[in-house]
Amino acid sequence: MKLNIWRFTDGKPGHDAQSNGLCMALGELSSIKQFDLPVDSLTNCLRNLLFKKFPKGDNLPNPDIIVGAGHGTHFSMLTARHIRKGKIIVLMKPSLPLNLFDICIIPKHDYPPKKKNIIETAGALNSIKFNKNKTKQMGLILIGGPSNHYKWNSESISDQINEVISTNKEINWTVADSQRTPEKVMSMITTSNKKNINKLNFCDSPRKDIKQLIYAAETIWVSSDSISMIFESLTSGASVGLLEIKENKKTRINKTIDYLILNNNVTTFSSWKKKNKLKNNNIKLDEARRCASILFKKGILT
Repeated sequence: MKLNIWRFTDGKPGHDAQSNGLCMALGELSSIKQFDLPVDSLTNCLRNLLFKKFPKGDNLPNPDIIVGAGHGTHFSMLTARHIRKGKIIVLMKPSLPLNLFDICIIPKHDYPPKKKNIIETAGALNSIKFNKNKTKQMGLILIGGPSNHYKWNSESISDQINEVISTNKEINWTVADSQRTPEKVMSMITTSNKKNINKLNFCDSPRKDIKQLIYAAETIWVSSDSISMIFESLTSGASVGLLEIKENKKTRINKTIDYLILNNNVTTFSSWKKKNKLKNNNIKLDEARRCASILFKKGILT
């Protein structure tokens, strides 16, 4: 039996990484056909409900599963199910009542309640696989940007990056920015030893290229605001360092970061400076595939 999956996307890379990660994991356990649909506005969702039509899926087979991450996907998924059936799997703690969704896959840091339709995870899902054969002397630096959780400081971030690169001259570094990174940051990375640096601009680099680098790199530094990239890096088996940013306020996101630091899963920049060494990755993550297996066991996919 082939499972038809409608994956709703709001266009945000972090959300797409989660939903694509689950779809890929499902595809390893069963034959699937994945259809990606952009989210609809609330007005269009109400119109679709009124006329009992779903134009974006007119030429598609009915979904067996409807998948989405991000608050913006909720109404589109619920509308699609009402009109075309299927079971909804939402990859977050939804802003709507939990019982509206067939399955909610929720990170532990969102404190999900204990319910039959909830699967708790260690961080956000992703499509990265564990790599036991990392490329030696290959380093990757992933830069996020301003967020509600941290007080972004471009000067501090660039200073930390410059020190990491200057200290570890034996490593071939790739520095990659993201959608949220202020434009000036990349130009502030001015370490004198430029032979071992490759800069990768978000606008010029497909997301799949970054994923390949995460999979291959032995050493990865990530700015503390980028929790999805932190978990992708850990999932790959890399040793992970955190570029430090002051907290804006104590939130579920930085509580998760604190937990990773406390359990020696990651190394802060301050700790690294004392020994110029990252802790070995001591956590084994494969959350997308674990969740896919649970879904099959629950009978959600039959």
